[in-house]
Amino acid sequence: MGKFSLLLSLSVVGAVTILAFQGNQTSVDTRERQSLRQGKVIARQIARSGYNSVLSEAHKADGPDKEVGQVVSAVDTVQGEYEGGTYKAWLKKISSSAYTAVSVSRFSVADSLVEYRMGGYANNTMKAPTVETPSELSVSFEQSEAGYCSAVYLKRVLPGTKPKNQPDPEMIFPPGHNRNDVPPASYDNVIEPGTKLNFILAVDKYCHHEGDESADFPDDYDHIQRSFNQDVDKLNTMREAPYGMVEETTIGSSDGWRVSFEDQRVFSEAQLWDIKENGYPNSHEPNQSDWSQMGKTYGGNGWRTTPDGLRDLDDYGGVPDFSDQVFKVALTDPNSGST
Repeated sequence: MGKFSLLLSLSVVGAVTILAFQGNQTSVDTRERQSLRQGKVIARQIARSGYNSVLSEAHKADGPDKEVGQVVSAVDTVQGEYEGGTYKAWLKKISSSAYTAVSVSRFSVADSLVEYRMGGYANNTMKAPTVETPSELSVSFEQSEAGYCSAVYLKRVLPGTKPKNQPDPEMIFPPGHNRNDVPPASYDNVIEPGTKLNFILAVDKYCHHEGDESADFPDDYDHIQRSFNQDVDKLNTMREAPYGMVEETTIGSSDGWRVSFEDQRVFSEAQLWDIKENGYPNSHEPNQSDWSQMGKTYGGNGWRTTPDGLRDLDDYGGVPDFSDQVFKVALTDPNSGST
């Protein structure tokens, strides 16, 4: 065999070896991502167990003559084990008439420690959804029964990019309402790791542009509601905005979020944050008169939750209800073809 033939043969063997290694590495990475995703699901269940446990203790300690501070002190901290992990839960006083529960879980998986925090909603603490691996995005409505028409936009915040150089918001759904049966929409491009996701509700109050996919952002809309505000001076710094609620959840086998918006601009920021932290007022038909100027609260004593641990949204009208436009966002592996 000549030198050239020998060199060529060795090169082919080397290429096969490298490709095989890359294939094995990709398989390992995929298994690790799947394992971590499952770990997040279990960690969420553990946190839910702690959340329920501390609320159970709160109900035992509460009474008609008890002050909120007394209940919080009496319960102190509840710790336990569940599904192979641990949780620590406690109560947090959020107003003179209300407390909320906080639960933090820890679960070990794939040589990593997964931590999940539930409850204790507070101003500007929700982190913007961040893509961890190359992903495609699917958006589906859970509830859309508002009087206003609204469009849904995605604002991608790219890593290492100054705010002025970030891409413009991109339309996911054109203006519309009453869209409970509308098929899911997909964002066509693969989103790179490290990208933060900011969802925007663009409100067309009188439905002048209903169904118009060429509507001009933001000029064709009456007002814009963002789930997060981006700091114009600090790179990639985003703070939760008052008009939206973003909650982490699992959609099928994928990581995802539920995004809910209040589409009206008739409430103060204090009123919006009060509902987000304390839940709806206790009266059967709450309205604006339930607002206490002195206490700066509608008097809610915590959110009811769905079986998935999400806020149980309802349609009111006289108070910020965050149920006008509600949709779920799922991240999909572009190579899997499924959620």
